[in-house]
Amino acid sequence: MRITIPLPSRLKPHTNALLTALALSVLLVSCSGTAPQPPVTPQETPQLDIQTTTVESLLQSARSSASPLAEQLRLDAVDMMLDADALDEAEAVLSEIRNTENLPQALQVRYALSQAALALSREEVAAALQALENPLVANVAALEPVLQIDVRELRAESYYRAGEHIAAVRERIQLAPLLNSDELTTNNNAIWEILSSAPASSLSTPGSGADSYELRGWFELMRLVSTNQYHIQAQMSAIDQWRNTWTQHSASAQLPEALSLLYDIWENRPREIALVLPMQEPLGRAISEGFLSAYYDAIAQGHDVPAVRIYDTSFSSDVLVSYDEAVEDGVDMVIGPLLKDAVRRMQQSSRPMPVPTLALNYGDLGAVSPAGLYQFGLAPEDEIIQAADTAWAAGHRNAAVLTPTGGDYQRIQDTFVNYWAELGGRVVSMDSFVGSGDYSPVIERIFSIDASKTRAAQIRNLVPRESIQFTPRRRQDVDFMFLLANPAEGRQIKPTLTLHFAGDVPVYAMPSIYDGGSSAVTNRDLNGVIFNDAPWVLDDRDPLKRSASSTWPAASGPIQRLRAMGVDSYRLYLRLPQMERFPYTRIVGATGMLSMKPDGGIRRQLNNAVIVNGVASALPR
Repeated sequence: MRITIPLPSRLKPHTNALLTALALSVLLVSCSGTAPQPPVTPQETPQLDIQTTTVESLLQSARSSASPLAEQLRLDAVDMMLDADALDEAEAVLSEIRNTENLPQALQVRYALSQAALALSREEVAAALQALENPLVANVAALEPVLQIDVRELRAESYYRAGEHIAAVRERIQLAPLLNSDELTTNNNAIWEILSSAPASSLSTPGSGADSYELRGWFELMRLVSTNQYHIQAQMSAIDQWRNTWTQHSASAQLPEALSLLYDIWENRPREIALVLPMQEPLGRAISEGFLSAYYDAIAQGHDVPAVRIYDTSFSSDVLVSYDEAVEDGVDMVIGPLLKDAVRRMQQSSRPMPVPTLALNYGDLGAVSPAGLYQFGLAPEDEIIQAADTAWAAGHRNAAVLTPTGGDYQRIQDTFVNYWAELGGRVVSMDSFVGSGDYSPVIERIFSIDASKTRAAQIRNLVPRESIQFTPRRRQDVDFMFLLANPAEGRQIKPTLTLHFAGDVPVYAMPSIYDGGSSAVTNRDLNGVIFNDAPWVLDDRDPLKRSASSTWPAASGPIQRLRAMGVDSYRLYLRLPQMERFPYTRIVGATGMLSMKPDGGIRRQLNNAVIVNGVASALPR
C-alpha cells in the first residue's frame, strides 16, 4: 500500500617529493646488489636531480661526499623514505647526521622538519611539536618561502592531531599568502576540516581568541553553517550573505569544497522520496512520526521539500517488492527498508542501487555495499564502544560484564569484550541473568562472593561455629561493571550491588537502562549509573521535540529513540553526498552526533549522562 503526501503551494610537508611508486622501488634497489656509482667529490658533483635518483644512489653519494652536501643528500633520501612510509629506514639515516649545529641554516631547518615528519608519521605528536620548537624553525618569517610552507604545514598538522584546533587554523591562515591558487583551495579545505572537527565550545567562547580578520571570518562562517545545519537552503542563503560581508576573506573567493558542494546537491536534490516502512507496527509508526515532524517543520519554515510516498510493508512477505515498486514509480530516493535481512540482500547486489537508498538498519559488518546504499539505525555497537571509551577515559582497566541471557545479548557481550581488549583492558568477570527476580546469585558469582561463602562454610566444618565471625568479601580487581539491562532490571540490580558490598563499583550501562518517562522517585534506585543515550531522550534542546510531543501520543524511551531516528533520516537525506565525500562532516542529530563511515554506514556519537536523584544529568563531553 502506498500513500502520497501532497505538497503545499590532510597534508604532507613540501619536500623534494617523488611518486610513491618510485620511492618504494628505491627500497628494492638497496637490497638488489646493484653496483655502486663511482665516488665523486663535492666539487665535481652538481646538485643531484632527486626526481631521477634512487635512495641507494643518494646514500652512496652521501658516503663519498663532504659536508654539507653529504647531509643534504641524506635528507633528500629521508624525504623519499618518509613518502614511502619506510619509517625505520628514515630514522636510521637521520641518526647518521651529526653535528647539526655546524650545518647551514637551511639544512638545520630541514633536519628538524624531517624529525617532526618522522614523529608525526608514528603518531608521536608531542615529539613532532618538540622538534618544531627548534629556535631556527620557530623564527618562521626568516626562512625561505618553501621552508616556511613546510614548517607551517607540519605545525598545523601537529596541532590538529594534538587537539589544538585553533592553533592549527592560525598556522594555516599564515600559510595562505605563500600559496598559489590550487594550494589555497587545499588549504581552505584543510581549515574547514579542522573547524568542523573542533568542539563547538572552542569556537563559541570569548577565549577562543579570534584576533584577526581571517580567523574571525572563519568563525563566523562556521557559526552560520552550524546554525542552519538542518536545511541546505538556509545554509546557502547564509553563505551568500557571509560572502557579501566578508569580501576580502580568503574563503570568499574560494569556498571550501564541502560548502561549494551544497549548491550542486541542491540543484540535483531528490524531488520525490519513498518511505518504505511497516506502518502498522510500532517501529514503523514511530520512525514515520519523526520523519514527518521534520518534514512539516521544513514546510512551516518556508523551505522547499520533496513529495513523499509511503509504502507500507506491514503485511509483505518480501519488503524488497515494495522497494522495487517505489523505484518503478519513479521516486528519486528511498528511505528504508527496516529489516536487517533486506539490507543484507541489498548489500549483495553487484550493481549500484537504482536510486540513492538510506536503509534504516545495518547489513553485515565489513561487507562491501554497492554504490548508493547508505545505512542508518540505532546500532548497539555505537553505544557499546562509547560506554567502553567513557570507562577507559575515566581510568578504569578491569571490567565485569553483566547482560541478559540470549543470542542477541551474547553478541553485545562479545562486542564489548573484544573492543575492551583492543583498548588494552581486561574483562575479569562475566555473567548473565534471566528475566527479573532475585539478582543476588548472579551478583555473588560475578564478584566471587559465592566463593567467599564457600570458604567460610569449609572453615565452619573444621572449627567450632561460635569461634567464627564471617563477613563476605567481594573480589577487589573489578574497576567497573558494564551492564545491559532495562529500567526495571536495573532498578533491582543496582541496589543488589550495594547489598553485596559492591555499591562503590561504578556502573556503565547502555541506553536501555533509562526510559526517559519514569518519575524521579522510581529511578532513584538507578542513582550513579552512567550511560549514553540520544540527545532527544536526554533533553529538550532539539527544536523539533516539543512540536513532535504535542503532535504525537506520549511515548516511552524506546519509541522516542525511534522517533529521533525518523527525524534524523529526514535531516540526512540531502547530506549523504556531502558526508560521503567529506567524512569529517558532522550533523548534530536527534539520535547523536552523526558522521559517515567508509562503508556508507552512519556513526552516532551519543551524549553521556549520569542518574542523579532519579534524573539523567549530562556529563561533560
